[in-house]
Amino acid sequence: MAGPLWRAAAFVQRHRTGLLVGSCAGLFGAHISYHLVPDPVMQWLYQYWPQGQPAPLSPELQGLFQEVLQDIGVPSGHSYKAFTTFTFQPVSAGFPRLPAGAVVGIPATFLGGMLINTDHPVVVHGHKVNWQSPAGARLRDALTLSHDAQKFALAKEVVYVESGAAALQALPAPACLAGTWALGVGAKHALGLYGGPMNLRAAFNLLAAVAGFVAYALSADSLTHALEAWLDRRTATLSAAYARGGVEFYEKLLSGNVALRSLLGGPGEKLYTPSGNIVPRHWFRIKHLPYTTRRDCVLQVWRAALNPRRS
Repeated sequence: MAGPLWRAAAFVQRHRTGLLVGSCAGLFGAHISYHLVPDPVMQWLYQYWPQGQPAPLSPELQGLFQEVLQDIGVPSGHSYKAFTTFTFQPVSAGFPRLPAGAVVGIPATFLGGMLINTDHPVVVHGHKVNWQSPAGARLRDALTLSHDAQKFALAKEVVYVESGAAALQALPAPACLAGTWALGVGAKHALGLYGGPMNLRAAFNLLAAVAGFVAYALSADSLTHALEAWLDRRTATLSAAYARGGVEFYEKLLSGNVALRSLLGGPGEKLYTPSGNIVPRHWFRIKHLPYTTRRDCVLQVWRAALNPRRS
C-alpha cells in the first residue's frame, strides 16, 4: 500500500501547479456550466407539463415578460427565452449577452386559477393539497399575486441574469481552493513539515482542507446574502409600483410557506419556521437571506419612494 501512496504523493508534488489550475478551472466550470447552456437544461428541470404535454407560454405571460424587459431597459441585442414552469416562483439562468442567451421560467400560477382551483389536484412534497381546508385556502390566496407582484418577481430574475452575478457566485470555490493550497504550502514550509513524517503532513492537509471548506461556506453564503439584498433593492428601485409589488410578493411567499407548514404537518415544521422562513438545512450555514429580511429591505425602499423628502 505504501508504494502506490508514495507514487501518488510524488506525482502530486511534481504536478501540483497544473493540478491546482485544472481543479480551479473545473470548479468554476461546474458552478457555471448550466448558465452557459441554459436551454434546454432549465426546461428539463422546471417545464410545466399539464396532461403529459409541455405547456406553451401563454400570450398573457409573454406580454408580462415583455413589459418587464421594457421597464428594466434591456437592450434589444440581449437574448431571452421564456417558458412556463411548475414552480411557485420564477427561475432563471444564463447570460443574455452570450449567444446561448438567458432563460426565464414563469410560474403557471401567474395565469391565476390555472393550478389553484379546487378541481385541479396539486401535490407538494408528496402531499396533495386540500384546497377546502383553511391552510389550503391560505395557500391559494398566497399564490394569487397582483400584477405588480408578478412584475417584481420576474424583474428580479431579469436583473440577476443581466448583472452576470452567476459568474461572481462561481468564484468562491476556486478562490478558496487556491487560497487553501497557497496558505497550506506556506505553512508547511514555515513549520518544517516537509522534512517530517508523511503522516504529520497528511494530518495537516486534512486540517487545511477543513479550514478551506469552512472559508468557502462562509464566503459563498456571505456573497449570496449580499447579492440577494442588492437584487431586491435594485428591483424595488425601478418604481414605487415595483417596490409595492415586492412587499406583496414576499408577504405572499411567507404566507404560503406558513400554509404549507400546516398542510404538511410534521415535515412542514422541519421545512418552514412559524413565520414562513425556510429552515436552514445545515447547522453552520444559512445559504439564503430569510424572506422576512428581504421583505423588510423592500419595504424600506417602498417607504423611501413614498416619502422622498425624508429619505
